[in-house]
Amino acid sequence: MSTPPDLSGIKVTSALGADRRTTADHVAAVLRDAIHNGELADGTPLSQAAIAEKLGVSRVPVREAMRELRAEGLIESRAHHLAVVRGISVRRLDELYTMRALLEGWLIEQATPRIDAARLERARALNEEMRAEEDADRWLEINAEFHTTLYEAAGSALALEILEPLRQQSERYSRLWGADVRVHRPGGEAADHHDQILARVAAGDAAGARLVVESHIRATRDRVIEQGRRAGAREA
Repeated sequence: MSTPPDLSGIKVTSALGADRRTTADHVAAVLRDAIHNGELADGTPLSQAAIAEKLGVSRVPVREAMRELRAEGLIESRAHHLAVVRGISVRRLDELYTMRALLEGWLIEQATPRIDAARLERARALNEEMRAEEDADRWLEINAEFHTTLYEAAGSALALEILEPLRQQSERYSRLWGADVRVHRPGGEAADHHDQILARVAAGDAAGARLVVESHIRATRDRVIEQGRRAGAREA
């Protein structure tokens, strides 16, 4: 008898509505969040029937939601049409962070001349909040808000839209691999990098801010990949 899939990472929400399209969107959002948050690990089988039962909906919106997530590259089909959470190779994760570094570097370069004193002060306050934060998930939320606060000044909604899924996919592995080793580095290296970014922004040094941001993202990439390889070695 096969073992039922572990769907405990899926959070039931009362927001699921009666409209099929709306319901499919909500199901997709629930599954997407569970994957990005690391609550559904790589390779987790996704049964339409089990998901429908857990969320209290029919299989039709679940099927539509899974089709959407398959198009986004978050799930994949294996033998006998079994859908599972798609894992990301180290090479692909490397590319994700490299793309983030390029895009975030461009954003801060464009934003620096437009960042006023109020926005800069808000970013400083967020960085100090991060120094004291011990919860990894909350730290990642504040970190995202710190960067977004600065990048929004660039005035490029498109770049921010492109960046968001890259950030979510890469941070998924910070959560999966960093719970016991603190990939997020509270109060340490990351906050120091942020101080350097803020100093360049305050000085109006757009090119310098770009270099620091790119270096900051690459350092995070190296840390996450290192811990991923260690996690793989422990499992082996």
